[in-house]
Amino acid sequence: MEITDSDLVRQTLSGQTTSYDCLMKRYQKQVYNLAYRMLGNFEDAGDLTQDTFIRAYSALASFRQDASFITWLYKIASNLCIDHIRSRRSRGALSLDKEIEEGREPSSGTPRSSEPEALSLVHATQEAVQKAVTTLPEDYRLAVVMRHLHGMSVEEIANVLDKPQGTVKTHLFRGRALLKDRLGALLDISPDGK
Repeated sequence: MEITDSDLVRQTLSGQTTSYDCLMKRYQKQVYNLAYRMLGNFEDAGDLTQDTFIRAYSALASFRQDASFITWLYKIASNLCIDHIRSRRSRGALSLDKEIEEGREPSSGTPRSSEPEALSLVHATQEAVQKAVTTLPEDYRLAVVMRHLHGMSVEEIANVLDKPQGTVKTHLFRGRALLKDRLGALLDISPDGK
């Protein structure tokens, strides 16, 4: 029987730091994926994942035992992502072309077993989708990433973002509409959405 998140949190608070290692191993990939989808850069996503777990550890005593631990982590990670995006904007972020030149665009991680042409198409599509997602306004981006890449419900997203469910639904609708506009030609979507 697997130990629950609440049990691991209680054990960590009582001084068993290896219990926190279990929590990190359990959720590191999900937090990293959220950060990568928000930031579009594997190095920044790795740094932000570490920061998320450091902040979570520091604030562990404030975690409500009846709440979902991953939702609480997502909340910390999403706030850090927003802060990072805003600070990058205020510092004057590099242009996308400049970032690609400097090797800041991550590879897709696509397996190499397919034919080169198919791999090239898959890679190009993944890059276009990632680029389109990273250009969404941050509220829309967070909602789309959490819903479609992490499978979170509207209610869970609303809890993480401290927003009403109606607002989350609006962000999802508008984010999808922007993605459809930006990716329509690539994905062969006609103007009527079919």
